[in-house]
Amino acid sequence: MKSVLNGIRVLDVSTIVAGPTASMVLSDLGADVIKVERPERGEDGRAMGPHRGAWGAYFTTLNRGKRSLAVDIRNPKGREAVLRIAGTCDVFLENFRGGKAARFGLDEAAVRARKTDIIYASLSAYGPGGPDYTRPGYDAILQARTGIMSVTGEGGETPIRAGVSILDMGTGIWVALGILAALLERQRSGQGQRVDGSLFQTGIMLMSYHLLYRQFAGVNPKPQGSRHTAFAPYGAYPTADGAIMIGISSDAAFQRLAEALQRPELSGDPCFRTNLDRVRNTAELDRRISEILVRHPREYWTAALDAHDVANDPVQTPDQVMDDRQVAALKLLETIGLQGEECTHVPKLPIDLSLTGPAIQGPPPVLGQHTRAILEESGFADAEIEQLLRDKICEACGE
Repeated sequence: MKSVLNGIRVLDVSTIVAGPTASMVLSDLGADVIKVERPERGEDGRAMGPHRGAWGAYFTTLNRGKRSLAVDIRNPKGREAVLRIAGTCDVFLENFRGGKAARFGLDEAAVRARKTDIIYASLSAYGPGGPDYTRPGYDAILQARTGIMSVTGEGGETPIRAGVSILDMGTGIWVALGILAALLERQRSGQGQRVDGSLFQTGIMLMSYHLLYRQFAGVNPKPQGSRHTAFAPYGAYPTADGAIMIGISSDAAFQRLAEALQRPELSGDPCFRTNLDRVRNTAELDRRISEILVRHPREYWTAALDAHDVANDPVQTPDQVMDDRQVAALKLLETIGLQGEECTHVPKLPIDLSLTGPAIQGPPPVLGQHTRAILEESGFADAEIEQLLRDKICEACGE
């Protein structure tokens, strides 16, 4: 199967999660991603645990299939090397704090001077401008700023962040989509352009429903835990041996739920007859459902609910997810090697293409593993490469 981005070369100077997520998407779609890292210790993501040997969990999953170029961009000669390599690339990706790319001499103007039709992609915390352009920001910080934490959790005194990096990874996906659109436009017009994305913009987009809720209802939505303000019953309920998530979005579905619970009279109760009735009386409805569900184990209820076509699933832990029958059927986990360690399983991209499907291009790189090869491909003479290595501006694996 061909790769849709075969022949596309990406120079990625981003770090940690958001930027590497964007370049991971491009790599799995077939692009040659050159990951720029600091000599000696590499990018910060390598240090983020837990670890298997030298391999950090974040780094391993987000940097599979990329090639590592170890070069000191703080050194003018290192920056010049990066700019020369950029002249051979189709995409330049950075996630520097606002204004830092210009201070490093790696801003759009400097990069575009080496290749006029390059796609320059910038990923930031607060966006490409505005009063907060230069502020530092991370996933949880922006979850707070954009309101996500105000609608997450059970509504206790301490706000709760989402348990996954929704803004980092979400922004990486949006930026990858922007890069793909820019590559398509370049194919049509021959012109490169800038792509901007930020955690702040992603958070505002994810809050769409809640922003409309505030405008339509006139009050701010409150945290609902696993519940939903628009539907009832909707949430996680205890059983005799674990929690199960149930979602009801129509009156007909509630009738099927009542039958599965062997309480058909619930659907005729005036308090629960329509969705609006159930939303108004959620507390009482949840109490009644919980009293029924705790009498049998989760597997019993999953079978009963499935038999009545009621949307449900067990609340699973990571080990259970990895053994999930649907994960196996869709082959969502792929085994990759880790130099010096046991293999590990990482999720594939969650999309399928019938002609040019995504595929993990290989394991994550050792720091500086491809430095010499990338410099050679970019037109550096042997003498230049040796000088960069002697001056410790660049580092090659094993040297």
